[in-house]
Amino acid sequence: MMRLSRTLSTGWFAAAGVTVTTSLLGVLTAAPTATASAAAPTAQQLTCGQTVTTSVVLTADLLDCPGDGLIVGAHDLTIDLNGHTVDGVGLGTGIRTNGFDRATLTNSAATPAEVREFDYGVQLTPGTTGTIVERLTLRSNEWAGVELDNADTNNRVRDNTVTQQSQRGIVLSGADGNTLAGNTVTANQGEGVYIENSTGNRVERNSITDSGDTALILEGSSTNTLLSNTVDGSSDGAIVLRLASNDNVVQSNSATQNSDAGLSLSDSTGNRVLSNTFHGSGDSGIALQYAHSTTITGNDVSGNPGGIELIHSDHNAIRSNIANDTTGDGISVESSLGNTLELNQVNRNDSRGIYVVGEATAGTGNRILRNTANGNSADGIHVSKFVHTLQGNTTRDNRGWGIHAEQGNSDGGANRASGNAEAAQCSGVICTP
Repeated sequence: MMRLSRTLSTGWFAAAGVTVTTSLLGVLTAAPTATASAAAPTAQQLTCGQTVTTSVVLTADLLDCPGDGLIVGAHDLTIDLNGHTVDGVGLGTGIRTNGFDRATLTNSAATPAEVREFDYGVQLTPGTTGTIVERLTLRSNEWAGVELDNADTNNRVRDNTVTQQSQRGIVLSGADGNTLAGNTVTANQGEGVYIENSTGNRVERNSITDSGDTALILEGSSTNTLLSNTVDGSSDGAIVLRLASNDNVVQSNSATQNSDAGLSLSDSTGNRVLSNTFHGSGDSGIALQYAHSTTITGNDVSGNPGGIELIHSDHNAIRSNIANDTTGDGISVESSLGNTLELNQVNRNDSRGIYVVGEATAGTGNRILRNTANGNSADGIHVSKFVHTLQGNTTRDNRGWGIHAEQGNSDGGANRASGNAEAAQCSGVICTP
């Protein structure tokens, strides 16, 4: 892709006393090295492209950097922007670690410190460990505000504002064992947080809003924890796990008014989805497709076009969720086997409370146990194929049947129904009032 930048003459570099080098991409970069000083941070006026080898506090802005802004050139140092701006021309990286460990990139001032108009705002390069990126404003960069490129472990990206990147807000690529916490990630044109081929990371207490694509996505990433994030107003789904993103924990997140599903899981196994709230989505609150052995417990998926949707997804446990007041089915299960639907509330939906379609052979059917399905606009529970088990469900005041089960399903007993539009209350199973 063609990149545009300001035209810079070699005379500018000569006047500034900077040695010019040409990269393999033909981009002019400046690469002086900071003078050694005391171990404690010292106030310095740095220059674009400078390699920093000691702890520093900036005293002035760096403007129109032609390549990189600043480069970490030693272990165990601090770069304090001190309310100043590091500004580029659409090339290079604002602050790059260059593989050194345990740097702290921070802002001690009460006024914001911006890193803007580079390819990447901050980039932790392969092998970087123990580095902190905090209290910075990453604005209007091209590919990402912050990228961890095979950087692991124990890097912490916290309390930053990441806004208006042309692509993604924060990226983890091949990066394991890191933490993203307390960041405000807003109005980025691509994904808010994008995690690929990365394991064992914690993504917690971030606010991810108004993304031009999916707000928070994992691809091929396992054993990560997504905890207590707020996700609003994305142009696609709120949270997506796909392409063998296995054994992750998605817990206590909140998502509202996103254009696709609140949470989408596909081609992944062993995930745990616990105590999340997904409201006002453009699709179902939680959608599974070819997603197996998932635990979905204690979630509130009310007020979406559908509550919880399973397609070609087997051996999942759907327990104690609230799927009320949707414009479709509270819980729908299609061509999926060996699932347990237990103790869910599926009330006042515009279609059915629970809908199960797809045949099963003996021992492979779904178990529909002790759910409450009241006041739905169609049947409380509708099972159109066999062999599935229905036991201990309560269905009242639905506009169709309390329970409608095709012949051949298993009646586990203790089903209850009253006040439903169909006088017989239940078909295919025996119900008591």
